[in-house]
Amino acid sequence: MERNPFVDVLKGIFIIFVIILHFPFETREQLQYLFPFWITLTVPFFMMISGYVSALSLKKRGIERPEEAYSPGMMAEKILRYTIPFTIAFGAEWILFRAFGVYRVGIKTYGLFAFVQDYLTGGKGPGSYYFPMMIQFVFLFPVIYFVIRRYRFRGLLGCLGANAVFELLKTAYGMSDTEYRLLVLRFLFVIGAGCYVALKQGKQSRAEKFTAVAALVAGAGFIYLFSYTSYAPKVLTYWAHVSFAPCLAVVPVLGFILAKGRMGCKPIELIGRASFHIYLVQMIYYNFAERIYALIPGKGMQLLCNILLCVTVGVLFYLAERPLNRAICSRVRRICAIKKNETIVP
Repeated sequence: MERNPFVDVLKGIFIIFVIILHFPFETREQLQYLFPFWITLTVPFFMMISGYVSALSLKKRGIERPEEAYSPGMMAEKILRYTIPFTIAFGAEWILFRAFGVYRVGIKTYGLFAFVQDYLTGGKGPGSYYFPMMIQFVFLFPVIYFVIRRYRFRGLLGCLGANAVFELLKTAYGMSDTEYRLLVLRFLFVIGAGCYVALKQGKQSRAEKFTAVAALVAGAGFIYLFSYTSYAPKVLTYWAHVSFAPCLAVVPVLGFILAKGRMGCKPIELIGRASFHIYLVQMIYYNFAERIYALIPGKGMQLLCNILLCVTVGVLFYLAERPLNRAICSRVRRICAIKKNETIVP
């Protein structure tokens, strides 16, 4: 199974969307440029692509049983793929924050507990919830994969139902916004949808086509009501703009694009492969961006500077970190293989 370069193209486009998303546009400007229908949905886009790519990976490796998907070597490799670059970025963030006095309150007493808490919750800056969510994704995805693999479309509907139940329970039990934003369960449906698209065989049935159209209409309708009217949802009380309701519109559109797209573009593909590193750079950068804005006149030039700077530094970070990541992952795989053989052989 050959790698589809179009997936990296999409990731390259979407990471630029992330940089645009975190730029300080006024609400009026966001609504004028219809951000709620595309820019605001960037994280659901990424979560669906993650489900798609991870499903293809398990399928390519011939994983047939849950114990294979949860093997120590495979799990360690996937965790390290996120943890190594994040740890490097977190260290750089910490040094910069201390140097520039970002921790203005209690900086002298900012101790080990706060350091560990910041690390586990993804650091500081826009999108800081993404790293802990992806670590959860690593553990959750095999369950989603085998559910979709066995039950197909019914499994996808099950993911949607489970996502809705999670939202109901969150509201009923008074989960805080801080806790909610860190949980990958809020993207259960789009992750399942990405997996479903990757495993889908044959043409869509009438039921699937009808469901796709209904989901698109319902999702777009919710986005319009929530963003352009005074409508206030009773259950989707946190992060409603990227909850499973607007994701109803994401799934059929991005699913169609993933299924049909084959276009490649080397520069954008490189940006896509470096998307996680670019995300880490922009997360740190936006804590200091106002210092840059003072030197650059006009919002357009400021945004362009943000994109060029974050993308360039992120790609360089990716190219520098990739050999280290590969070497450590390779070493971990060998260690796990040796331990497995020692267990099997008397």
